[in-house]
Amino acid sequence: MIIRLKALFMIMFFSISGAAQSQPLDPDGRIQPALLARAIEAIEARGHDGHATGKIVVVDYSRHSSKERVFVIDLESGAVSAFRAAHGLGSDSDHDGFLDSFSSIPGSQASPEGLLRLAEEYTGKHGQSFRLDGLDESNKTSRARAIVIHAASYAEPGFLRQHGKLGRSNGCIVFSKVDLARFIETVPEGTFIFVGN
Repeated sequence: MIIRLKALFMIMFFSISGAAQSQPLDPDGRIQPALLARAIEAIEARGHDGHATGKIVVVDYSRHSSKERVFVIDLESGAVSAFRAAHGLGSDSDHDGFLDSFSSIPGSQASPEGLLRLAEEYTGKHGQSFRLDGLDESNKTSRARAIVIHAASYAEPGFLRQHGKLGRSNGCIVFSKVDLARFIETVPEGTFIFVGN
């Protein structure tokens, strides 16, 4: 089964990048194979747009908020960069650091799942922020709900050290200030982001 999955990812990598490479996606196995397969399937369904920016992002909300769970994959090398990020209040009502459910319902304060596209930068109440366009039924309300990417104090290392977990957003993907800068430096506008668990 492991051999089959590795071969599948190698084939998918050739397809999504548009050229054969010597490395598969996520060669170190940092992303759940089933989640990566779902992400690639969703992105491949978008055709050539799926690899237009040279990067894809997979958000693994099965992982505790204290762990790295946003993975940026470089389609040329297969290399992966990882980041911590907070999830929505409505997705974790007992605030144990684990996402329990997704929702796209306005007012739910929950994280939506599925395929999104990183859209334009703007300055909001949290400073530098980036809009997200939901591309699936499970997240099509994302822009209207103001589900975005931004930084906040509850995603900073000091908060994590004090509480053993990150705080919760209103459904946004929230980084520390340093990680947001690192993320945006490597992830261009238009990049696909797949959120799941």
